[in-house]
Amino acid sequence: MQNLLISACLIGAECKYSGGSNRLDDEVLAQLKKQYNLFPVCPEVSGGLPTPRKPSEQRNGKVYSSENEDVTMQFEKGARTAAELSKKYNCSLSLMIQSSPSCGSKTIYDGSFSHTLIEGEGVAVRELRKEGVKVMSEKEVNEILEPTLEQILAMCDHTLLSVDCTSAQIKELCDQAIKYHCASVCIPPCHVAGAKRYVGDKLTICTVIGFPNGYMTKEAKAFEAADAIKNGADEVDMVINISMVKDGAWDDVKADIMAVRNASKGKLLKVIIECCLLTKEEIVKMCQIVTECGAEYIKTSTGFSKGGATFEDVELMRANCPKSVKVKAAGGIKSIEDAKKFVQLGAERLGTSRIVKIAIAQENEK
Repeated sequence: MQNLLISACLIGAECKYSGGSNRLDDEVLAQLKKQYNLFPVCPEVSGGLPTPRKPSEQRNGKVYSSENEDVTMQFEKGARTAAELSKKYNCSLSLMIQSSPSCGSKTIYDGSFSHTLIEGEGVAVRELRKEGVKVMSEKEVNEILEPTLEQILAMCDHTLLSVDCTSAQIKELCDQAIKYHCASVCIPPCHVAGAKRYVGDKLTICTVIGFPNGYMTKEAKAFEAADAIKNGADEVDMVINISMVKDGAWDDVKADIMAVRNASKGKLLKVIIECCLLTKEEIVKMCQIVTECGAEYIKTSTGFSKGGATFEDVELMRANCPKSVKVKAAGGIKSIEDAKKFVQLGAERLGTSRIVKIAIAQENEK
């Protein structure tokens, strides 16, 4: 396991200036302990400051208490201790309490004791970064935690879109999705009404529009979406018109998506851009258009073209979409490791049936 240097207050040590702690949520802390060897440190206490103590803030390159006492020496001593610990235990990663004058990794208080935050780094963080340690705040803890199988399953649109799928197979898919608490089942439009009657409100029903080629007219897509929603679909995954993208007809691309958006008001819309057929520049442009159209998700692939989701595509999409637009990775997700990587890169939905199959296999082994 990797070693993690962590602010002692985050694991429950009562060492913050007020005498309390900033203990992380029990579930988060339990996950950290499973995935890392934790090495706690409180730079301020290590520097010789008592607990409780007067709050301190940085000002003009030094650190002062709220009573204007210069405590720079203690902070620097504690910073050196933290850096030495990181070297001793080979900690290349650190999780520190945000905004602290010693541990703040992005922001610190401005020295006026008026609760005003400014961009900056704590004294200990500065020393750790000199040693090549990556420092993150507790607000970024999810970025260093590997999602559990249960968490991954909750992000899965359990999918069956083969042209010969039967109603019995769709029912089995629904049963599995309910048992493993999946986000939804993603099924062909012709099976939506039957699936909705079968599951009622126990499960979210997702279907596909303009699938898999996307080159039908916007009016046909709008009708298909409205019909699917009438039959019980809660979410729709539509395929964009790739021909229009290749023509650079961006207004037409937007109109195509808006036709489905307008037909699916009140329902969740995911826009499939089929990354394997697009250039990086076209993917970035589609991120902009999907955002302008008000879709909730942008999706990598149908799984029926030249390729499925790639780590590079998900990373590119996440970097070029605002937080209001989420990313769905679909097609070619073959393992738990793949799924974890996609989630860590920013995907919040996964289109796959393999993760449930893995969960079933693990259950059978037990």
